[in-house]
Parts: sequence; C-alpha cells; structure tokens
Amino acid sequence: MDACTRDLVALWDELGVERTHLVGYSMGGRLALHIATRRPERLLSVLTIGAHAGLDEDAREGRRRGDEALAERIEKQGMESFVDYWGSLPLFAGLERRGPSYVAQVRADRLQNHAAGLACSLRGMGAGAMEPLWDELPNVTVPCTFVAGQLDHGYVASARRLASTVPNGRFEIVLRAGHAVHQERPDAFARVLAAHLAMARAVGASTSSSTLD
Repeated sequence: MDACTRDLVALWDELGVERTHLVGYSMGGRLALHIATRRPERLLSVLTIGAHAGLDEDAREGRRRGDEALAERIEKQGMESFVDYWGSLPLFAGLERRGPSYVAQVRADRLQNHAAGLACSLRGMGAGAMEPLWDELPNVTVPCTFVAGQLDHGYVASARRLASTVPNGRFEIVLRAGHAVHQERPDAFARVLAAHLAMARAVGASTSSSTLD
C-alpha cells in the first residue's frame, strides 16, 4: 500500500496535479482509503466502491492464508484458470445481466493481467496483508462517499461503517447491483459519482474559494 501510494503521488507530481478527487474500486478502494490517511493534503474527496478499511484482527490470519493459497494457485495454473474461477464467484454474478458479450469483454480484460504481478498483489495488498485503517479514518476530513451494491451484503455493512467513521462521510447503496457496481449498473453509478462531486465542490467552496479554481 505504501509503495502504491508513492507511485501515485509521483504520477500526480509528474502531471502537475496538486489535489484531486480519488475514486477506487475493491482493492483500489482500500488503496484510496490508505492514501486518504497517509497523504490527505493531496485529496479533494474520496469515493470507494465495494471497499472496506481492513479486516478485524481475528479474521486477518485466515484471509492471509487464503490469499497465499490463491497466489500459489495463480503461479502454478496460470491466468486462464484463475480468471475462470474468479468469474464464477457469486460476487460477480451481477455482470451476467449485462449480457454474454459484456461478460466476454470483462474476461478478456482480466486475461491481460500477469500471473506474477497478480500473485504479488495478493501477497502485498490483499485484505489479509492490509493494516486496518479504522482507527485512523476519523482524521480524514475530505468529503467521502462509500458505495456498495444492494446484493453485496458484506460491503453494504462496510459502506455504512465507513460513512459513520469519517467526519464528512455518506454511503450510497445501488439497487439491483452486486460487487462491481460501476460495471453492473454504470448509469446508476454515474449519477452517484456526479452527486458526490457536486457535494465535494460545495464543501470545498464553503471552506476555501480557491480550492477548485
């Protein structure tokens, strides 16, 4: 998480981005929360989709073992076997509502990943490896919106918990969606994102008129 944070900050510096709105999905959502606690001065707002701020200690060890087993499976069996397994998880069943051509597109995109890199991401950034951030989140003062699909029950609970933990937090539950809200119901997610940005701009205008110039 720290290495990815440094990479992202280096990219912003290269592009001349001083502060930005940050949106992250799943592991990317956990990274967004990590950045919010480590480099809050670079952010205007945060929106996460299907994310949490780390597992409770009694659940972390089991998840670490599971992530290690999955990483080894990816290294031994390759990407195609993993992608077929990953796509069959109930977590992503909602993608099927987009039709077979869209599911095929998502599968092709997933196959572009590299086995070694994916295994490393599980070992270094998996939910079991991630240091929990719950105790640090009350210090995050930028506007935050936490999004979850109605059918993604565990992450609905996480979105509610996140919104109650940060000072300027809110949650949005997207109906008839699972884990990949932005892919399953892109139009609904676009409306959520637009509302979030409007809210963030209003908060920014009330605190510093120069922030969004």
